Amino acid sequence: MHDIQGVPRQQQVLFHQCLDELVDENNPVRLIDAYVEKVDMKKVGFEMPELVTGAPPYRPQVLLKIYIYGYFERIRTSRRLEEECQRNKYLMWLTEGLAPDFKTLADFRRDNRVGIKNLFKEFLAFCQTMGLLSFKTVAIDGTKIRAQNSIQNIYKREELDAVRERIEKKIEEYLAQLDANDRAEEELALSGDAVKAVVEKLRKLKAVQSSVEEIRQVFAQDKDLAVYFATDPDSRYQNDKGQVRAGYNAQIATDADHKLIVVAEVTNDSNDLGQMTPMVSAVAAAKEALKIEGETDTVMDAGYCAEKEVLANKDHATIHIAVSDPREEARLRKHHEGKKKQPVPGVGFEVQNFTYDPEGDMYRCPAGQLLSRRLNETQREQSGREYMIYHCRACEACPKRPVCTRDKAGRTIKVSVNKAVMDAFKKEMNSDKNMRLRVQRKELVEHPFGTIKRTWGYSYFLQKGIDKVRAEFSLICFTYNFKRVLNLCGMEKMMAALA
Repeated sequence: MHDIQGVPRQQQVLFHQCLDELVDENNPVRLIDAYVEKVDMKKVGFEMPELVTGAPPYRPQVLLKIYIYGYFERIRTSRRLEEECQRNKYLMWLTEGLAPDFKTLADFRRDNRVGIKNLFKEFLAFCQTMGLLSFKTVAIDGTKIRAQNSIQNIYKREELDAVRERIEKKIEEYLAQLDANDRAEEELALSGDAVKAVVEKLRKLKAVQSSVEEIRQVFAQDKDLAVYFATDPDSRYQNDKGQVRAGYNAQIATDADHKLIVVAEVTNDSNDLGQMTPMVSAVAAAKEALKIEGETDTVMDAGYCAEKEVLANKDHATIHIAVSDPREEARLRKHHEGKKKQPVPGVGFEVQNFTYDPEGDMYRCPAGQLLSRRLNETQREQSGREYMIYHCRACEACPKRPVCTRDKAGRTIKVSVNKAVMDAFKKEMNSDKNMRLRVQRKELVEHPFGTIKRTWGYSYFLQKGIDKVRAEFSLICFTYNFKRVLNLCGMEKMMAALA
């Protein structure tokens, strides 16, 4: 026989290799092991259990190594990790043959949210010692990641009564079937299996009915609550490329030098309009923690361009913000999409093209028509922006009307009370330096999101509740940074830095 032969399964043999020989010298598990053993777990914030009675606990280092390896290899669930500990030679090497059950692993992740979030920051300090961070240029962006909350477990206040009525009607139908079966004398209306199926459906419906009643109490206690997310109450509707689902808005800031994530945050806000201040503050805090001085250029897309946020951050002591104009981005998007329909107002007839006459408190449009102030009091948008309304009464006979407005009542413009300040800021944003920053933004901050969501498939969170979700996202971003540094520096250099 000329085929390669294996060892018969019944033959008794001794292992001719020790566990250490099964893992080559350049395997990342050796780096994971070395790094975790260097971390001061108590200082970082991990719980250090002490034996009082009963069986001794697992070392937190062992459980952390399992999770880091799992996120490295796209194995996130505690049950899958339990299985891998019993069959994966790399995990066997990492844990020295220990195999914690899924409950132990799940409890570790739940109870060490603070430590996991601080681990992300601890690794940034390690990156700083290797000279990988400068904070000269930082790009900020957000992405929508699904929550553990299906569409069936989302309840709207105005629809709850209809849901309750449907459940009650269905329960009555099943009870009627069972009553009819009980009254049958000669032959059963339902077989034994069918009766069991109806009883099981009835049990599930009553469980849902009980849940609906609990949700009614939640709505009764909070009069402002419009939608209740039953599985993960902290999640909110998120619009991600046309799909509206329950989820979170994950925010990152990426350092330009090596595309390392320096800030990882999670909010349940459905857009980025209120995220400039929290993210700029987080970047400043990260710089301070790492003792990095100097100014930082922080670039964001048009989704962050809210007047209130710009006014609060444009004069920051150490961080210079660069943010795109949403109107400009919308115009460019329409141009790239090749839309033939002329946008209104057209080029040359936008608010910035109107000139102000301070003596008469009026605006003159590019066609020479005057717009007078319509209301004496300033108006306020939901975002906090205050503005005044000016209206033109001479639009009907104006030859430029088709490119100026479609409003039958004539052209109306909303002018911010901070227009002069915002105009100066927008002019600054069109400088060569800021234009280069805005072009550079995509390649900096969308690279990590592409890796996390597309390459790794982490497009949803496993955890429920915003605090747990924040810890999970910190672990994801820690894993991204760890892999990134390993690819940039190599095994030998990282091990030398740890030593």
